[in-house]
Amino acid sequence: MSRRFARALLAFCAAVAAFPEEEDVVVLTADNFDSFIKQSPLALVEFYAPWCGHCKQLAPAWSKAAAKSKKLPVPVPLAKVDATVEEDLASKYEVSGYPTIKLFKNGVAEDYIGPRDADGILAYVAKISGFKLQQLNSTEDLTALAKKSTHPIVLGLFRMPVAASSFFQKFSKAAFEATGQPVVFAYSASYATPPLMPPTVDGKKPPVPGLVLLDPAAISSPVSTRGLYTMPRKKEDFTLDAIATWLNSNGVKVALEEKEEVDDHPKDYSEHGDDHDSSHYEDYD
Repeated sequence: MSRRFARALLAFCAAVAAFPEEEDVVVLTADNFDSFIKQSPLALVEFYAPWCGHCKQLAPAWSKAAAKSKKLPVPVPLAKVDATVEEDLASKYEVSGYPTIKLFKNGVAEDYIGPRDADGILAYVAKISGFKLQQLNSTEDLTALAKKSTHPIVLGLFRMPVAASSFFQKFSKAAFEATGQPVVFAYSASYATPPLMPPTVDGKKPPVPGLVLLDPAAISSPVSTRGLYTMPRKKEDFTLDAIATWLNSNGVKVALEEKEEVDDHPKDYSEHGDDHDSSHYEDYD
């Protein structure tokens, strides 16, 4: 066992030791939810109903993935919330049906639209646990990144706070999907003008918010860019496909898959029996 893995495992065990578990899945309630999320930089949380057939179907895979995720180099806990009991939590996170899975990154929730089988869940958490979107705070940071990169750099420029920015959330997803492809994503953000870029770039002002495509070999003063991307007026037009199209048009061949959310949630909570009509559900397997 490596020292890095041992430290990560000990930190993970210490963080979740105070929380009850059932078959390796952390059990969350209103009393311990906030403290768990605060202690877990990354976590997957299932909101379920005891009577829900698809929740029962998911349970073995959820438990199996939870056990294996503890052994990752950077462990990621899997948890569950009985949404029929913890109604306030379900409402807070806009749970509209069962099961609903939320991915929490540093306390910020987003919809999980990954696999629902044990191996797929584990592969997903392994990927996110190893993923890091680097924030650059100075020209020295940019220079250091350029020196160790052999691929073009997509620099996102944003206003703070980025957690509230839908543009940044989409940018982060694009960076995640681009993992392993011939491009590097990083970002800079401040409450004023992002500090990394000069007042003009190739005679053009860098867009804020926006994206700048840079060649590592051209990180100098003045910086030479391969392309600028200004955010569209409509937020819904800023998609992974739009980012991929922009990159491809500038000679960076990538494929960014926009995973669609599956509408597998019933909207009627009035029937709570095991004979609940399952015709509104999609199979996960």
